[in-house]
This record gives sequence, C-alpha cells and structure tokens, in this order.
Amino acid sequence: MKVESAHIRNFRMLKEMDIDFEDTLSLVIGKNNSGKTSFLIILQRFLSENKPEFVFEDFSLEVQQKILELENKLLKAEEYDEIALSLKLVISYKQTDDLGAASKLLLDLDSSKTHLVILFEYVLTYEKYLKLVKDYVEYREKGIERDFQYYISNNMRKYFDIRIKALEYGDECNFKVITNEIVQSIISMETIWAKRDVDNEQGKSKSLSVLAGKYYAANVSSDAEFPELQKQLSETDQSLSGIYQGIFSSIVDEIAKMSYNPKEAELSVLSTLSEKKIFQDNTTVKYKHQDTLLPEDYNGLGYLNLFAIIFDIRIKLNHLAKKNNDEENPTPLNLLFIEEPEAHTHPQMQYIFINNIKKILKTYCEELGQDFSLQTIISTHSSHMVSQCDFKDIKYFYRETVTSVKSRSLKSLYSKMVNAKDVKKKEEQEQAYRFVKQYVTLNRAELFFADKAVLIEGDTERILFSAMMKKMDDEKADIIKKLKDSGTDQAGKEEILQTEPLLSQNISVVEVGAYSHIFAVLLGFLGIKTLIVTDLDYAKINSKGRAAECEYSEATTTSNASIKFFTGKTDLSDIVALSKKPITLKYNEEILKWEMSNEGNLRLVFQKETNGYQARSFEDAFLCDNLQFIIDNKDNFAGLKNRDKLENLGNDYFNMAHDCINSKTAFALDILLYGGSKNEKWNIPLYIKEGLEWLIQ
Repeated sequence: MKVESAHIRNFRMLKEMDIDFEDTLSLVIGKNNSGKTSFLIILQRFLSENKPEFVFEDFSLEVQQKILELENKLLKAEEYDEIALSLKLVISYKQTDDLGAASKLLLDLDSSKTHLVILFEYVLTYEKYLKLVKDYVEYREKGIERDFQYYISNNMRKYFDIRIKALEYGDECNFKVITNEIVQSIISMETIWAKRDVDNEQGKSKSLSVLAGKYYAANVSSDAEFPELQKQLSETDQSLSGIYQGIFSSIVDEIAKMSYNPKEAELSVLSTLSEKKIFQDNTTVKYKHQDTLLPEDYNGLGYLNLFAIIFDIRIKLNHLAKKNNDEENPTPLNLLFIEEPEAHTHPQMQYIFINNIKKILKTYCEELGQDFSLQTIISTHSSHMVSQCDFKDIKYFYRETVTSVKSRSLKSLYSKMVNAKDVKKKEEQEQAYRFVKQYVTLNRAELFFADKAVLIEGDTERILFSAMMKKMDDEKADIIKKLKDSGTDQAGKEEILQTEPLLSQNISVVEVGAYSHIFAVLLGFLGIKTLIVTDLDYAKINSKGRAAECEYSEATTTSNASIKFFTGKTDLSDIVALSKKPITLKYNEEILKWEMSNEGNLRLVFQKETNGYQARSFEDAFLCDNLQFIIDNKDNFAGLKNRDKLENLGNDYFNMAHDCINSKTAFALDILLYGGSKNEKWNIPLYIKEGLEWLIQ
C-alpha cells in the first residue's frame, strides 16, 4: 500500500497543488519561497496532529477575500459554497495486500478497484457560516470597533471544523465521513525538521548525547533485552547501596530520633539504577581523531547535522514501527519527511548523503520487519543533491504566479520529450531526453533553483558573460547616480531605478553549445524567464547539399539548428528580418511548442547588423564593436595571430576573426585582462546588450 498522490487546495500559496509520490523516495525541490515548507506543514497538520489548527493567513489570498465578503451577507443554503482548505490523498494498493483497518475506507466491493481516497478539510459549513454572520452582528452591537477580519482571525476554532471523508475513487460524490482515529490506524507520519538544534559551542553542545538517550529509549522496549547491562546494574546497585548506608547514616539516625516510634521511621537509601536514566543523563558522545577521543562539540556543524539526522531517522522509524495502538504494529502507510538535510554541509557531504540515504532507509526498514512500509520525502534547495539523485524522484515546485505554486514531476518530462510515432524520430527524441537528463542533473542542477536562465554557446561567452553583466550593472549605477545628482524629473525612469542589478538576481548561466533547442521542452517545463544567446552562423548550401560557412554576401541560410527551431525559418533573409524586432516566445503546454508572443518569457538573440556589418559569430561581432581596443592592445593579446591584418582588412571582420584569432579562450581572457578595472575599454556586442536589457527587467 502506497500514497500515490496528494492534492492540496487553498492552503497558502498551494492554491491548487497536485503532487505524485514515489514508492521509496520523493525529492521535493525548488527555490526559496516556492511552497516546500507549506507542503510539509499541511501534511504534518492533518496526519500527525490530533486536533489540527489553522489561522486565517493559512488560506490562499483568494479564499481570504471570499471569507471577508461574507460580512453581513445572508445566503440561502443553495447559494452558499462551502469555504475550505483541504488535503486529498490517493492511496494505491494491491489485491494481495492485507487491508485490515484500511477496509474502513472502502465504499464498494468492486475487486477490480485498487485505490482509496481520503479527503481532509478545514471547512466553514453552512450552519457555522450562519452562526458567524449572526455572532459578528451581535459583537458589533456591543460597541466593539473591530473589523470582520479581526473577528474571524481570533475565532477560527469557533466556526471552522475539521472534516475527514473517505471518497470513492472515480466517483468522489460517493463518500462517508470518517474519524481521525481511523486515519491514524492507517497512516502515520514523522518529520525531521530543518531546525535540528545542533551547535558546536564549546563546552555546551550535548545534542548528540541527548539523541543517544532518545535512541536507546526508542529501540529498547524491554529491560531483558540486554542481560549483561542488567547484571552490571544490579551489581552496581548493591555496591552503591552499601556506600549510601555510610553516607546517609547520620541523617537517618536523626530522623529516627525525631519520631515517636523510631522503628516506624527507619529509612534506607538504596541505589536503583535505570538503564534509560543512565542513557538520558550520563551518556556522552565523543569522536575519535587519530588516537584521541574529542568532545562532540569539536565537530563542525556539518558533521553534527549529519549525525543528528542519522540518529533522528532511527528514532522516528522506531516510533513509526510501534505507533499503531497497543499492538505495537506499524500502520500500513508510513511517511518520513526530512526537511533540508543539507544544512551546514559542504557539497561532498551532500553528495554522500543523497547517494546513501536510500540504502540506509532500506536497511533500517528491513531491520524493523517485512511488514514495515515506508515512503520518504526529502525537501531541498541543494543543486548538489539534485545532481546525484534519481531523475524520476524529483518533484519540482515553482511559482506559477505571485500567489500560486505548482508542482511538476520530472518523470513526466519523458512523455513530453519522447512522443513521436516514427521509429527514427523517436530514437532521436530519446537520445535528446537522455542528454538533457544527464547534462542538467550532473552539470547544471542549479537551473531548478534559478529565477532566470541564460543559455550560451561556447567558452568565449562563458568567460565573458559575468563581466558583461557586471558592465551592464555599472552602466545602470552610473545612470542612477546622474539622475539623483541632477535632481531632474525622474518620471519615466522608474524601470531603471527599480530593477535589481543582474549580478544580484538569481540567474543561472548554462553553456549548451549549439544545442539550446534540445532544452526547449525542459525550459517550458521549468517556466522561468530565459535568454538564449547564440550565433547566426549564416551559410550557403554546397554541392553536397549541406550548409557551409561563407561570407554574408554568399549566404542563403543558417547552420544553427536552434535558430531554425525557435523561429521556424530556414531562409536567411527571413531570419535577419525577424531579428529587427525582439524575438520572444511563449510556451504552449497543450502542443508542447514555443510560439511567437510579445508576452513570452523566452528571448532568442543572435548577431544583428551593426555599423553596416552583419556578424556571424561572437568573435567577429566583438571585433566590429571593439576594433580600436583590440588594435591598441594587439601586442599584449596572447590569443591573436597575424596581428598586422587587424589594420589591413578594413571592416572585413569575418576574415579578420578567421585570420587573427588564434585561440578563442585566450582571446576572451585577454579582453578581461586588458579591458580596464570596470571593463570600460570595450563594448558589449549589441545583440547581447539588448538581451541583457530584457533579462534585467
């Protein structure tokens, strides 16, 4: 039996959130404020708390407004739509499973069905709605000047109820109300929160020692489990009792003398050692460094955090295994949520954790018995963990709007990328899918946590791109300073003044070569603002029918597959004409394609005509905009050859790039080395500058 999916409605930014669960491990990822903690909290409230409580701000903004609109409004029963936030769990099972307590969720005897559905609601029923409106009127009549929001916020428990239903899978109009006790006999949840109270303040940190005591208490159910320990405690009790007799003899005698009948006041002070108390109060964790035992607080916070998680996993799993009433049997469904395990840990430790967590959990579950079933959810914003996890385990949280968060499972990316019926085309799509899957997870997992992305072609752009963004930021800072110093009217300049600098924004720059089109579906899937910087690569068709490099005057097409893909054009004149206006595209989810749109969140830029010259690549575009800078420093540039041609080829930048640039990488490094402290000696090629001006907004 497994939780197959969760469906959340109207909880904070999770206005309409659907997320599927993996059988073993689900990795929930997303940048900050993307709803990961809210997802954990609603699970925790409904599954782990006997009497879940919510506050007014837990409702989505739209529902908050609906609640406020109820003030002084008397609706008939048929006019009233119940207001609720909810969590629905879809549970799958096999015909061979022992349903036991879960049979109470069955609404029919159809043996072909293999799903159960539980709906948790925090709801304002019609009866409670009428009472709310009536009570508020009486409240105001008492002369209390408090608005409706204040009243409802302070009286949520009085009007909102927890309601739990078992729904029929496929026909949710058929349901029955069930109790929280039934739910708790079927499903249990434990949480390891991000705040794990570990510290390494010297002489004060005892977090691991405390966890050791808790671990013992969670694992040992009978005093007879460790007879050697019991024997040692018994012998120690006898020895200590003899010592206590001497220590306390005088006070025992004095107490006896004060009594009317000394024999009735005879006291004995005995030792009664408890192994649980020993572990709780007298256990110290140390770690070995070479041949010396050092205190736990000598460890770095990363190790302390990792140790605490392992202890906690053991404790929580033992709690789950013994949670079902007095029978000490596990519930059929068990969830473990680990929030942000990467705290304080360096990348290598994060790699190790995510690579080993499945093995550790499997081992623990096997120790607890074959009947113990566990699904683990880990939330993280660590790209290092994402790079090492199974692609299909990833659940991507992203903000669809300012007030709404959605979830996407990366395993669904396969069906979006591989859907051709033609065998050869399908093989090409599968190859592209494998490439994207491997490239993104191993090399650029930070894409999942970015607000914006830039896809660039090669080494030259990669080396220079941060410098170009900084140059844009410096130019913007100079404009703002001049505006402020001049004291002139700033109307119409708000856009410049309000935008964050590029280097302060969460932008992921990804080098993809000439393959940005292969990432098209992934970019639509992620839904983030994206700038694609590529080369025009104009060409002519040679005698073999292939696109060959040539000068612009001879060119008829482009060899750049990405430009062809995103523009839908192959004729060079059509492509150049398109570039005279911004090329922005919007993703169509239904047909899985990018379409031209002024409101699009993807922009394609490539070289455009500057100073009467149409560049083909970054290098000749840079030469066109910065020839004098290159000439002034030609003797210092290690990436140049045939330096004399720089002044002999006029404005033939196409051949100048071919004949004079010896190494593109060295050329890019030369630009940084001799470009001035603020890169003021050179200009950003026009097409890239226009792209960055769009991206910064």
